[in-house]
Amino acid sequence: MPLYEYRCSSCGSRFEVLRRMGQGSEGLSCPQCGQAKVEKEFSTFAGASAGSVSSGGGCAPSGRFT
Repeated sequence: MPLYEYRCSSCGSRFEVLRRMGQGSEGLSCPQCGQAKVEKEFSTFAGASAGSVSSGGGCAPSGRFT
């Protein structure tokens, strides 16, 4: 199940929820204030930075290929 980020329209609190794809925000409420007015946020994947991609790090040791 994917992890989605939501923001409460009432208090502005941000939180993450595991939801099935296509399930939407129905049935969700803000963990801070309890309001049901939440909006899905656009988020970015933070697994790799641009520096780590161009650093030459790969599966094989430097200079050796199998």
